[in-house]
Amino acid sequence: MIKPIATAAVLVVTAVPSVLQFFLPGLEPALMRDPAAIGAGEWWRPATSLVVQDGGVLGTLVNLAFLAVLGYLAERSLGPARWLILYGAGAVAGQAAGYLFNDPGAGNSIALCGLAAGLALACEGPLERSVGAFYAVTLAAYALAPSDGTWGWVVTVALAVAGFQLVVHRERLPVRVFPIVLAVVGVTLTALADLHGVALLGGMIAAWALTGKSRSTSRPTSPA
Repeated sequence: MIKPIATAAVLVVTAVPSVLQFFLPGLEPALMRDPAAIGAGEWWRPATSLVVQDGGVLGTLVNLAFLAVLGYLAERSLGPARWLILYGAGAVAGQAAGYLFNDPGAGNSIALCGLAAGLALACEGPLERSVGAFYAVTLAAYALAPSDGTWGWVVTVALAVAGFQLVVHRERLPVRVFPIVLAVVGVTLTALADLHGVALLGGMIAAWALTGKSRSTSRPTSPA
């Protein structure tokens, strides 16, 4: 059984500065994605912005929890190499969109989009596929909810709970439902200029590529 080494390592690397930022107020601004600063030569920000969070305490806990869950399921099913490719694909696509959309911020949620895409498209089990789709629904709930502080979080949680029905009823749903959900959320959020939509679509492309490569290498060759 594969040990979730990549998940554990990335979780520690992400959690430490994410917690420290609440005690060092200048840490998040110094590491966050800032298109103007990136354009001025601070090239490290797309990487460092993945290890601090801009969603406050609750947003930080949610991102770290999803990293643990999505990461464990993806690494167990796909292995550490494909885990890293998917995590990187979501991060690269999301950071590129953040720069193009001139959207400053921080958080590893865009990288998690790659893992969610891998779960929904490249895994066989209904649990993995449904959890990947559920993460996409959670992103949509957050993006579409009112931005009015506590009320926004209440609506987000309510919509996410409704989306969790994908996981609860996963055995009754056709397998194709889960990648369709991911694609719909990805296109919708991209149309709203939300970088998570681009991250989801980037993760889906990477997952399709990995799935196609896996099938081609496992296909038996014809005898000469």
